[in-house]
Amino acid sequence: MKYLALIYGNKEIWMGDPNRPGVIAAVNEFNRRLTESGELISVNGLAAPVVNVRHTDGPPVVSDGPYLEVKEHVGSYFMLDVESHERALEIVQSYPGVTSRGGGVELWRLMNQG
Repeated sequence: MKYLALIYGNKEIWMGDPNRPGVIAAVNEFNRRLTESGELISVNGLAAPVVNVRHTDGPPVVSDGPYLEVKEHVGSYFMLDVESHERALEIVQSYPGVTSRGGGVELWRLMNQG
């Protein structure tokens, strides 16, 4: 079963976190273990600037993003290929990048499993 995990966070909190180097090291170790197990398909951070394309009644409108006026934004993602939904939840719950810093992980099962 394939899943997409979207990692949300607050950039101001993240950039001001004195434990950031340790968190990065923990996330790198998390990624290494999942790569070795064959469960990690892809992982990457998202870079600014964000471009938003909205379709309305007229031509598409292009603007700077992110598209929502919220404090938390998607900052990275990872894709999994796991045996079960329970395993995907186990992995997401153990993700060290958002523990005690706010933010979270949104887990989506992919429709096309090919």
